Parts: sequence; C-alpha cells; structure tokens
Amino acid sequence: MDNLEQSIMEILAKGSCQIQIRNSGIFRFPSAYRFKDHNHKEIEINCIKSGHCIMGVEGQYFPLKEGDCMVVYPGVPHCFIVDTREKCSIAQLEFCVQAPKTLEGILSFLCQEPRYHKLSNCEMACCLLESLCKIYRAKKEEEQKNIQLKLSIFQLFIELSDKITEKIQQQESHSKAGKMADIIRYINENYEMDINKEKLAEQFGISSRYIRKCFAEETGISCQHYINTLRVEKAKELLWFTSNTVTEIALKAGFNSAQYFCRVFQQYMEMSPLEYRNLWQGSKAEELCTIEA
Repeated sequence: MDNLEQSIMEILAKGSCQIQIRNSGIFRFPSAYRFKDHNHKEIEINCIKSGHCIMGVEGQYFPLKEGDCMVVYPGVPHCFIVDTREKCSIAQLEFCVQAPKTLEGILSFLCQEPRYHKLSNCEMACCLLESLCKIYRAKKEEEQKNIQLKLSIFQLFIELSDKITEKIQQQESHSKAGKMADIIRYINENYEMDINKEKLAEQFGISSRYIRKCFAEETGISCQHYINTLRVEKAKELLWFTSNTVTEIALKAGFNSAQYFCRVFQQYMEMSPLEYRNLWQGSKAEELCTIEA
C-alpha cells in the first residue's frame, strides 16, 4: 500500500473527512437548453457522457464534448448551454467537503486552486462519477450506502487529482517551450547586437535565473553558449569572405571587444581568428589549383 492509499484509509477509519452530497445524478438535457449564471457553496463536477455543451465560468466559455470534465469550486459563477443541434447527457456531483490539510497536500483536487478546471480525456473519471451517481440514487441501507459513496468519492478525487496534475505539468511544459522558442527566435535575429541573458530577461519580463534553467532544459546548452556559437559562426564567415580586421569582425559578430572575441574564438575553435583565416585561405588556394597534364 502506497502513502496515498494509507493516508486515505486512515482518514476513512478516523472519519476526519466530512463529505456532504447535495445532489448527484445522470441528467439528459434537450438541445438548446440553457441554465443561467449561478453559484453555490458546493463543489460541482460535471462529466460529459454524450453530446456537446458549453459551460461558461467567470465569463470564459468552454466547449465540452464526451469524455470532458468540468470542475467548478464554491462561489464561482457558471452557466450551462446545450448545443442547438443535439441533446446532451452529463453525470454531475455537487458536494461540500471538509478535509484535513494533510489530504489537501497529496490530492491536488482538494486545493481548490485555480477556481475551476476544464479537463479532457477523463473517461475513467466519468465512469467513476457515473457509478457514484448510481450508488447515490440506489435504495440501500444507509450505512452501507455511505461507505460505498465515500470510497467512490475518494477514487474520484484521486483520478481527478491525477488529471489536474497532468494538466498543470503540460501547461508548464508548453508555456516554457513556447517562451524558450520566442527567446531562441529573438537570439537568432539579434545575436549580433549586445544581448545576454540579463537583457533577454528584461526583454521578456522573466528572471535571468529562469532563462538559465529553462534554456538548458530545452536545448541542453546554456543561453550564453548558444549566443556565442552563433557569433563565432558569423565571425568564421567574415574571416572567410572579407578582409575586415579582427576588431571589425568582433563588432559585426556581436562581441563587445576584440580581446573577448579572440578569447571566445580560441575556446571554441582551438585556434586564433588569424590562424583560422590563414588556414582557410591555404585550403582555398589548394581547391582552386588545377593540375595540368
């Protein structure tokens, strides 16, 4: 038994988590049905069993299809609109919960932050909620029903917590990847200018520490290494095809001094700029030479 299961079993045994269900069921709505803006003190979970609908939450609208799930926390205004072309069936649960803080730390669903979640590919959660609805509506001995409901609700909590954590991780990953793509694009277009990770941080409104960490995670190299690589490649091109001085080439490639340029070039190429120019010119002379019979 893992730590999560053990914690839940202890909580169930002690009765330290209080759950009050206001309503639970599987509801079928006609096409073009609309439930106006409202809010309540309960958490509301809606899983789409069939059809399409739109949920409005705090002025934002979310199209939902089969397998999608919408979690709305207490006090958040929301509305419900069914597609005009087809009916919609949903499994719904409205409930209040008072859980120990330790449980909130291991089940992200109970943190109630942010104020709502739109989750996709929630087939397992939908099955669990549908089963819970049937238990709630069944005519059973009350104590037996309560035990079954609590077990089912905790299964649902675990599944939704996994989905919420997965969603947050994907959002962070996409956000990070998108931000890094923008930064890389900016470097590609401006490496000849006076840029470094501090100036990039200012340009993109993030910390230089974030750039250092995320750039390495996304590319496998440091931000400065990438900038210097582009600059050295530009310098090599200028050394090949121009007669510019080392100082002129340093400035055109984005280095702020000839001394720094020479030091970096030596590190990357294991030779000085002039040695590289002379080496290349010798190769060029050999390539242009023709052998006469």
